[in-house]
Amino acid sequence: MPKTTLICSFDICAAHQLYNKNWDAQKNIKIFGKCANIHGHQYKLEAFLSGSIDQDTGMLINGYEVERIIGTFLKEKFDHKFLNEDVEFFKTHQPTAEWIAAWVYNQIKDMFPENINLDKVRLYETPELAVEYVD
Repeated sequence: MPKTTLICSFDICAAHQLYNKNWDAQKNIKIFGKCANIHGHQYKLEAFLSGSIDQDTGMLINGYEVERIIGTFLKEKFDHKFLNEDVEFFKTHQPTAEWIAAWVYNQIKDMFPENINLDKVRLYETPELAVEYVD
């Protein structure tokens, strides 16, 4: 059966700091550069959902339902947070784009109806830098 992919995009703002507490400041600056300081980003998250088009609705899933699921999660858990302190996972993991994408994917993957698959998430930390997480 043919598969359709729906790509939904969300803009979110958050701050983070890339800093290893086991290293001195000099090594942190050498490895992380200016990202060793607290700073923020306007992230863009894209979620790739797939499944079959419903014959009755003509949709894979209603966009309002996607907004309710992903948008609500991001607003409550991510938006305008200092990730290092406000999100439990990032108290023990560097809040890099790679880990953020993996964390978001794993938090939302089971929130959809069983006929909808979350194939991947793409997270833009800047317009020039994105990471994709696929389980």
